[in-house]
Amino acid sequence: MAKLLKLIQNEWMKLWYKKGNWAMVALVILFIIGPGIMLKYYDTKNSEDISWKETEQQAINNYKEMLAGDDLTPADKTYFEEQIAISEYRLAHDVPSQNEGSLASFMSFTSNMLKLVTLFTVITAASIVSGEFSTGTIKMLLTRPMSRAKILTSKLITTFIFGLFLFVVNVVVSVIVGFLLFGNGTGVELEMVNGQIAKKAVWSDLGYHYLLSGGDFVMSTLFAFLVGSVFRSSSLAIGLTMFLSFTGGMIVMFLSRYEIVKYIWLTHSNLTQYESGNPVTEGITMPFSLTVLAIYAVSFLVISYTSFMKRDVTA
Repeated sequence: MAKLLKLIQNEWMKLWYKKGNWAMVALVILFIIGPGIMLKYYDTKNSEDISWKETEQQAINNYKEMLAGDDLTPADKTYFEEQIAISEYRLAHDVPSQNEGSLASFMSFTSNMLKLVTLFTVITAASIVSGEFSTGTIKMLLTRPMSRAKILTSKLITTFIFGLFLFVVNVVVSVIVGFLLFGNGTGVELEMVNGQIAKKAVWSDLGYHYLLSGGDFVMSTLFAFLVGSVFRSSSLAIGLTMFLSFTGGMIVMFLSRYEIVKYIWLTHSNLTQYESGNPVTEGITMPFSLTVLAIYAVSFLVISYTSFMKRDVTA
């Protein structure tokens, strides 16, 4: 165990010798501060031009216009009706929304930046093994009195630690920037529960969203680590992982008519689909998705370790 920790420490130090990783941290911070300032500017400007009651009334009128459309699905109709009921409730009971200009709303906005965290972690996962081969340092690394399994494990753990570090940076900076720019806010979030309007548990919902976002984070990282380990090409690993991330929805949609779509990891990696209760394909549940993802995760790891353990690096 002590040897493994030493390897992890060594890998962690090697990460910070690369200027690119410092740039990743800086970009995560900038992509929070920049939009935060812009949101504050537009929030201040809009609050001067129109009151929250006028905004709610305008929303009601817009939703009613949408309801008049002929091509609405039952789900869309229900959604618009619920939004109208919530807005009317706000006006009747003088309950302003917290959707704009609050710490909670800003945190909800910056939670979308987790995709950037996933991207940077994928880049690290793709290059942490392949980079050793491209620079030729893999031979020196394998001359150490450590098993190949421990060496690969240290790289995998370091990758996830780096990803979690970026996640913490995202959350902490979001809290600081959100509090400085917006404060705690004064409004109340509402939702429709079993036909009744109730106060929304904003912070618990946000925490649940962060948790579900971990599905895509873990699977994308493991897949990039697999491709980088097997093909020793970081560009291939990054490109292929990002391609599947951006086109995964279209692939799932194309295969939705076939039963096999239920057994593809792309169908299940985005666990946030269960927040709304509308999974991308019928017949899947959270336990089923977690089971499928676990099987793929183990498969990715087995292939990665088998390839690394048997590879000849003498050439």
